[in-house]
Amino acid sequence: MIKTSTNPSPWRALWLLPVSVFAVLTIVATGGGGGGSDDGGGLGGGDDLGPVTILPTYNFLLTNLNTGELLTASLGSGLSVSIDIDGLLHSSVDLSVSAGNEVTFLSYVGRAGSRFDLNVSSTGEFPAASPVAVLFTQDITVDFGSPPSSGAIDVVVPGETVTVTMTAVGVQLSVNGGDAVSYSWDEFMVLLEDEAAEAWVRRASLAVGAVEFTYELFFDVAEILDDLEVATLSNPLVESCDMFTGTPPAGVLPQGELTLTWLGSGELSPGDDFEWLFNQCWLDEPNDSTDDLIDGTILLQNYTETVDFNTNTLFEIGFGDLNGLPGVVFDVTVSETVETDGVFTIAPEGVVTVTGGFAMIIQAP
Repeated sequence: MIKTSTNPSPWRALWLLPVSVFAVLTIVATGGGGGGSDDGGGLGGGDDLGPVTILPTYNFLLTNLNTGELLTASLGSGLSVSIDIDGLLHSSVDLSVSAGNEVTFLSYVGRAGSRFDLNVSSTGEFPAASPVAVLFTQDITVDFGSPPSSGAIDVVVPGETVTVTMTAVGVQLSVNGGDAVSYSWDEFMVLLEDEAAEAWVRRASLAVGAVEFTYELFFDVAEILDDLEVATLSNPLVESCDMFTGTPPAGVLPQGELTLTWLGSGELSPGDDFEWLFNQCWLDEPNDSTDDLIDGTILLQNYTETVDFNTNTLFEIGFGDLNGLPGVVFDVTVSETVETDGVFTIAPEGVVTVTGGFAMIIQAP
């Protein structure tokens, strides 16, 4: 996770959308009743063998929805960015699995060869050349809680290729093979909003932010997988969000809630859908005067889970499929709240609306 700055910025909300707010959010498989065999043997085959084995490493893949609804972030500043995945976005994640099958994400890798295009529009001062191609030229390696330790992307518009080389301390930028310019992570991520910066530098900042934004959303959804089984037993599953410590913004509840509703029946089964509703859900970040208020809905469609019953190992889990069957669909607004002397406000430029989505599959390597 790239955590670079606590300064209020609409881009901060875009690439750090914080929707993982349940008490225990881990990727614990649901066991023998919730998956099929790896040879297509269907649900519930054989005896219940107890908790499945979760491997220490999984691949994960993202693709566009076949409905054409691209993952899109629209900022209050007038900047709108849609992410068009070219085929499959290939990645992998390393896990720590406890004896109780609780999982901690340790690190992930965005694989070289992946690509997406950014469709950009702006009513403000952003240099909105579009589309912007983002090509993963080297594996991007990230330890959770730290910036990328290595990796590289090319950010391409007609007549211009910016190479972004990532290190643990920052990035090096080179345009059309020229001399490299170095930035710390803090310096680099805020360049998007710097109207005095050159256009190619701002586009590079946008591209890296879009990479991080996409992965953040994937992990936010991956972390809810464990609670799906809980929701089938206590449907709907309702959780209170943080309570405002002072006067909330005008028209906002003092304490909102989120609700996870299972739209199926019987046992959790492939093809099931869930609705994840955020009703003015405020998330308080300690020691930070800028926090986030989430309102809207995330649809989790076409659940899939496959267990290899020969080894009782989780083989595959996710939403949708690799042909783009509808999976995760966002319709949420994230607003930055700023506290001054106990009174919270929301500036128009601190509002981000996220729509569209992706299909996501986690697979054994």
